[in-house]
Amino acid sequence: MTRIRKIKDTVMQSLTWLASGISAWVLVAILVFIFSNGWKLLDRTVLLGDYHARNIVSGFDDIQTADVVFTPPASLGDDEVASTRYGFAVRDEIDKEKNHVHTITWVDDRSPLRNGTITTAGPTQGHKAPFDAGMNINKLVFIDASGEEVYVGRFKQQTPQEWIPLLDSEAKQIAEFHGKVPGGGMRGSLIATLMLIGLSLFFSVPIGIFAAIYLYAIAKQNRLTTFVRSSIELLAGVPSIIFSMMGITLIFPIIRLFGLSGQSIILGSLTMAVLLLPVLIRQTEEALRSVPPSYAQASLALGATQTETLFRVVLPAARNGIFSACLLAVSRIIGESAALIFTMGTAIQDSPAVTSGATSLAVQIYVLMGGENPNFELASAISIVILILVLALNLTVKVVSALSDKKGKA
Repeated sequence: MTRIRKIKDTVMQSLTWLASGISAWVLVAILVFIFSNGWKLLDRTVLLGDYHARNIVSGFDDIQTADVVFTPPASLGDDEVASTRYGFAVRDEIDKEKNHVHTITWVDDRSPLRNGTITTAGPTQGHKAPFDAGMNINKLVFIDASGEEVYVGRFKQQTPQEWIPLLDSEAKQIAEFHGKVPGGGMRGSLIATLMLIGLSLFFSVPIGIFAAIYLYAIAKQNRLTTFVRSSIELLAGVPSIIFSMMGITLIFPIIRLFGLSGQSIILGSLTMAVLLLPVLIRQTEEALRSVPPSYAQASLALGATQTETLFRVVLPAARNGIFSACLLAVSRIIGESAALIFTMGTAIQDSPAVTSGATSLAVQIYVLMGGENPNFELASAISIVILILVLALNLTVKVVSALSDKKGKA
């Protein structure tokens, strides 16, 4: 090897290592940023809680001071103050919106404050009011020995160390409780994402697989077929925002005939189904072409028809590739946002329905980062959930493929 060739090889290897190092550094930096900002926020309340906070105003019918003395659990921290007469504990902390709040950390099952009823006008008026750990206390109103109402809590700029001893020593009757069920959860967007995945695959997978089968085994290899394949590849490169515009202008008038109006999960699913078709068709056709021709030849030699060979031999042999295509489709659905902005909307819903608008996890990140005060912590927590979902899907497909291969060999 000449000196010049050695130098060229060294330069090319150095460039390869440099490019690989930069790629790895960028990936690690992104993961570190996401996990450092979102992991501390990722808990049960964020995963299963509502995004919108809910204010609670509850009244009490002659709730007197309880006769029992409640014993706080030994697990309470030094910063938690417990009421031994009403069976709850409170901590002063900073919430997800960077505000000081008094958070309930423990409630005894026998606490008389669990017997309140909602007094706010609305459909829940008269229902049993929640008083649970994780809620915030804004204000408590009690009646003292002289019959006067006394206001205590965060509303009066008091610390728990100040107002809980006052409550235990002077309260003769609880009159009213003002609290809040904190928001900042992703439960609604998680449910909407799962609904979006199911409906999108329901519409796109059968069409994509049968279209791939047609191009592979039925269509004549002529200019028209070549044009169709080129068009499919062209659609795969169209920006997803174009599909969003297509959904609101072309698909929406169709679903409106069935009584649906406005943005909805069903409209987003149909739009995503169109967006996924190029990926599913191309990947499924490649999976079918990867099946050795000898499989089909052996089936035909044994007397099977072309259709039987296609559906009983070739298609089962390509199942792993088809699973991979479906995985790519699901990953695209989870990470897609632009195609859903016009079709599903950007209003975060805590109780999503198929016929109404909602946000997927990716769109919720877009909403959180689009305001004047971006919520990096919650956006990072949602990003972690998306990464976990994609990882779980990859593992599921690998397990299913391994079991399928094992069954096929058996």
